Amino acid sequence: MTGPVRIHLVTGGKYHDFDLARLVLLNLMAQDERIRVRCGNDFRDVGDLAGFAAVVLYTCDLMPSEAEAQALADFVSAGGKLFALHGANAGLEFTDGPEIVASGVRIPGLVKPTAETVAPAFMELLGSRFVAHLAGQPMHIHVEDADHPITAGLADFTVTDEPYIAEPLGEYRTLLTARYKGEAPGYLLGQWDDDPPRPQLYIREHGRGEVAYSPLGHACGRYDARPLMDEAPIARGPWDEVPFQDLLRRCIAWLVGE
Repeated sequence: MTGPVRIHLVTGGKYHDFDLARLVLLNLMAQDERIRVRCGNDFRDVGDLAGFAAVVLYTCDLMPSEAEAQALADFVSAGGKLFALHGANAGLEFTDGPEIVASGVRIPGLVKPTAETVAPAFMELLGSRFVAHLAGQPMHIHVEDADHPITAGLADFTVTDEPYIAEPLGEYRTLLTARYKGEAPGYLLGQWDDDPPRPQLYIREHGRGEVAYSPLGHACGRYDARPLMDEAPIARGPWDEVPFQDLLRRCIAWLVGE
C-alpha cells in the first residue's frame, strides 16, 4: 500500500484573487484521493518539505528569502517537482511617477521590469523573469511539444488571460506557446511590436527534479487591487474555463508522477 502524495501549495502576494486560485487548485487536487495538500500564504514552510512530492506556487510580488529560495532549490535538486503559475516570477517596482491610470487602475508610476537583483536564485530556479503584460484578451494557445506527458493528446485551445512578456533565464523545454503583440498599459516597456512564439508552459530540469512554469492564470477579485484602487473590476481570467482546468489537471498528474 502506497502512502499519500503530499503537495505544498503557496498562494499569496498582491493584486490577484488568491482565494479563487486556491479553491480551484484544491478542488482539482481533491479529484485524486492520494493527494494531501498543505497550504501557505508565503514561503515560510518551504524549509520543511521532507516527505513532500511537489510544491505549487500561485503568487505575485512575493519572494522567498535567500534561505527559503535555497530550500526550494535543494528540494527540487533532490528529486522534487515545482509548478509555478502566473506572477510567481514577478517582482513589482514602480518608477518615481508621475501617477497614471492604466487599465482603470491608478498606479504611482510605470511598472518596471523585474530587476535582476530581485531573488536571483529563485528566478534562476523558475527559469524566467517577468517584464510586462498586455491587457487581458483571448489567447490562442498552441501545443508546441506533444511528446511530454502533460501535453500528450492535448489540442490547441483558447483562454482569456493576460499575455505575459518574460525574460528567459537558462534553458527549458517549451510545451505551449502563444503569439501576441501590442501595448502593455502602465509598463515602462509599454509597446511590443514583435510576436515570436512566447512560452505559455515550459519544463526545466534542476538536479534530479523538475520545474514547470506557466504565465497563465490571471484573476482579480473586487478588493484585490488595494491600495491602488478601492474596488476593482472582477476578472476570473481562465479559472472557470474548461481548457485551463484541463491543463491544470494534466500538470497535477505530472506532479504525482503520472
